Amino acid sequence: METILHYIALKSEVMKKWKKTTYMVAIYLFLLELRPLDPFTTAYLIGPDANLSLTEVATSIEYLKTYASLFTSVLMFMTADYFLYKPNIIFLTVCPCISYFLMTGSPSLTQLRVSAFGIGAIYSGDMIGLCYLYAKIDVEQYQMATGIVTAAIQLGKVVGDFSAQIIVNATGGIYTILPYCNVLSLLLALIWASLFPSIEQKNDRLKSKETCEKSSLLEHGVEKKTKNVEQNRNTIEIDFDKEHKTLVFFSKEIWINFKSSYSNPIVLKKSLWYIMGMGAQIMVLSNINVLYSYVIKKPGNHDKLSNGLAEAMVTLSGAAGAYLIGKVQCDWTRYGDMFTAFCSIVMGTLMMSCYFYNRLVFIYLAYVLYGLICQMHCVVI
Repeated sequence: METILHYIALKSEVMKKWKKTTYMVAIYLFLLELRPLDPFTTAYLIGPDANLSLTEVATSIEYLKTYASLFTSVLMFMTADYFLYKPNIIFLTVCPCISYFLMTGSPSLTQLRVSAFGIGAIYSGDMIGLCYLYAKIDVEQYQMATGIVTAAIQLGKVVGDFSAQIIVNATGGIYTILPYCNVLSLLLALIWASLFPSIEQKNDRLKSKETCEKSSLLEHGVEKKTKNVEQNRNTIEIDFDKEHKTLVFFSKEIWINFKSSYSNPIVLKKSLWYIMGMGAQIMVLSNINVLYSYVIKKPGNHDKLSNGLAEAMVTLSGAAGAYLIGKVQCDWTRYGDMFTAFCSIVMGTLMMSCYFYNRLVFIYLAYVLYGLICQMHCVVI
């Protein structure tokens, strides 16, 4: 009887621990996504505060943001397992927080370029947050924890977008306060992230004479090393008397993790698609605001910007689509690639069609459908 009670108490403690971690990450990602400025970034930049031209925004600001996001993604995912995620999370929160602060007042072009590079880092925040969560909980809780965190992310986007639209409508189209809202939200996210418990290493890498064969995620069964790498890898000898050996170990560990992951053809295929898909997604997110502002400046156009409402609809429809596709009973292992190809073609067609529209309502509609299909596809892939 005592054994049973001890087991129940232990299970209860484990349940409380993973729920606490899940809700901590969910609150952080909610605050991270609560950015009212984002739907009206271009409108703010070409307005009286920043006073840039639409061409300068498209060529000097958005491209920097795109390249920064891709560079930061590679850097963060290469170093996340070594630093055990929390420092990466804090870094990815500090950079955009400072960047949005640089956009306040009457920023110069140099300030805006620096801020664009920093803002690009925020696109990796969601994935690093999820990696931290998976490293802290057991694999049995992945599905439920992912659902809770994803709901928090979507809720943060919706609240931020609706807030932006309400502020813009209430101020008569003045965007000055929006950067301050982003800074406040990210400051709260930074304070909350600093409260995250650190991840304990399961084994001491520096005291081991073998290559660290398991990352924090791999230890929970996310992926196993392939036999080819196991046969070909060499033992890394670490000299404890020389500090530079730590860097050598770090570099070799990254290389071995890279080889072991991409020796799996399924991982390689999905990763290549994800790289291209992520690049296209970032380009869409970066330039859709530019397109909105370009259309309303056309002669004879009297549309009013409703970017916040449109972004909120994209998020809500995407969440609904993800929920519905999750209930579909299908052999995705067999038909997943076909579904991926179909979704990619439809999303590309929707975005290219926006070039021919002269009314914002049609662009908004195409963008909402794009977001719907994108979220449905993310569930399957």
